[in-house]
Amino acid sequence: MVAGTNFASPEVSHFPGSFFDGVAKPSLQRRAMEQWPGPSQIVAIWQRGELDDREKEAILLGASASHDPALLPLYLAAVASENPRLRMAAAYGYRDLLGDGLPDVAAGIDPAAAKRLASEIEAVRETLRARPLVEFWLQAALMNEDASLPGWRGVVIRRSTGICFRALEKIVVFDDFHRLAVAYRLAGDRATKVSLMSLLEAVAIQDFLVVPSDGTTGWGARDINEGFEATDAFLDHWLDQRCSSDPRQILTASFKALGVQGVDPLSPDAWEVWVQLLFRGTPPWRMMASRQLYQLGGRWAQLSLFGSESKAQIKARDDLLTWYRMQPAHLLNRQGR
Repeated sequence: MVAGTNFASPEVSHFPGSFFDGVAKPSLQRRAMEQWPGPSQIVAIWQRGELDDREKEAILLGASASHDPALLPLYLAAVASENPRLRMAAAYGYRDLLGDGLPDVAAGIDPAAAKRLASEIEAVRETLRARPLVEFWLQAALMNEDASLPGWRGVVIRRSTGICFRALEKIVVFDDFHRLAVAYRLAGDRATKVSLMSLLEAVAIQDFLVVPSDGTTGWGARDINEGFEATDAFLDHWLDQRCSSDPRQILTASFKALGVQGVDPLSPDAWEVWVQLLFRGTPPWRMMASRQLYQLGGRWAQLSLFGSESKAQIKARDDLLTWYRMQPAHLLNRQGR
């Protein structure tokens, strides 16, 4: 099946441009995440030398949705290509792979720019051999306030905290609880701590920041301070008292607090619980519910935590909820990916 994978994708004809960004790319990336082989297999297929340039272009633009650094060698090779479209797709897809802001490549990537980008990709690749992508972006966020993760060695990308957290929301998983907790305790900037608190709510299925029911009344500094206090108490309990950051233990306790007992949160048995969190949860919970349901065989979607009220995100969530409403649970591949 892997050997016969067809990477040809009509969506690449719309690249680059706003139609590709808003319509064609989501279609391409959903197919990539649901039907294509995994990153290591894609690398092996590419290296066999049997793909044409259109297939390579599709891979560079589609497989970036996995945010897997194992694909970086493909972007490094493509940015040095003589094919100008491959260079453009490599520059765009590389940023997308990292979760970074997307560049405007409509004017092309000239050889000098390609050479500089290749040097950057190589440096980032070397860093990500030692540290995970989540830490790469946490370090970038902390550097904006002259702080640093313990023992950090490697390249640091200079980006606004907003870009850093938009990248982080795309890549965090439950195993990142301890990394986020370390960054939260190091952060001094109030806005940075609020963003980290929201990500901790996501990976722990907690509700630290209680927003008033109408979204405005009483909403202010006191609410944020109470959120910080709740976050600190939660971290003290797990990291200092229990000396644990095991995601299964944390999620089991969170499920119990929601009235769900006797279910392993990371097993297929938790399918219905995650569906309910997707339908009725807070934005952090919905983001992680969609991610976990995908791992259990559901549909791929990139739900946002920080931009959950945008028109594009509301549509993405509505489309995802409609899909789950239409799926008989017993027909889905709940053995997972």
